[in-house]
Amino acid sequence: MEFPAGIVLDWIATYFWPLTRISAMLMVMNVTGARFVSARIRLYLSLAITFALMPVIPAVPRDIELLSLQGFIITFEQILIGVAMGTVTQFMVQTFVMLGQIIGMQSSLGFASMVDPANGQNTPLLGQFFMLLATMFFLATDGHLKLIQLVAYSFTSLPIGKGSLGAVDFRELATWFGIMFKVSLSMSLSGIIALLTINLSFGVMTRAAPQLNIFSLGFAFALLVGLLLCWYIVSGLYTHYEAYWLQGQSQICRLIRLDC
Repeated sequence: MEFPAGIVLDWIATYFWPLTRISAMLMVMNVTGARFVSARIRLYLSLAITFALMPVIPAVPRDIELLSLQGFIITFEQILIGVAMGTVTQFMVQTFVMLGQIIGMQSSLGFASMVDPANGQNTPLLGQFFMLLATMFFLATDGHLKLIQLVAYSFTSLPIGKGSLGAVDFRELATWFGIMFKVSLSMSLSGIIALLTINLSFGVMTRAAPQLNIFSLGFAFALLVGLLLCWYIVSGLYTHYEAYWLQGQSQICRLIRLDC
């Protein structure tokens, strides 16, 4: 039995373009996009999700050749859509990493650092702790399943070959850099004010009693207050995460032209 090359390429395109969008999202998404997850696992997971979603995905246009200029443009569009959806989750997690870095540097807890297994960079241990909590919140609230559901809906709202991201979408993604800094600063503002008050108090004590060894006492006291502030922030961390995650879902829905 012989199959013409056109039929084979059409069959490959039917699975290739959905696979490209899904694998691009998993490549960047939180948890699956980390460095400790091998590329082979991401590939197998992308194939499994693609084959599971094929019955509900709209038909891929048959009049576009896979190995053509238009076919390469469509492939690039699928990569952009998948990367944009996964980037929002990365911004969310990095917000909590920045929260840990701000508190750690203010309370002298930033001296303790380790290599981040997610991106291979050396970051403060407190930032790793908050990143772990954010990742656990993401998995506990079925954030990964929500992303798979949204990428399945995106094939209807942004059909392959007919829908793509525009300049407004890239501008909204760029504004998430500002949102990331704003949210991390708002969550750490109470700790910054408390530690600033303590440093000002020890500064006044240094001027009033220069013979006292304020530096050694202030360093230990700042560490203790930093630990207490971490306990205070962790107690309400899920509330901040839930509000931030809803904002992230709204952003993803706007990217894929979906009302949710």
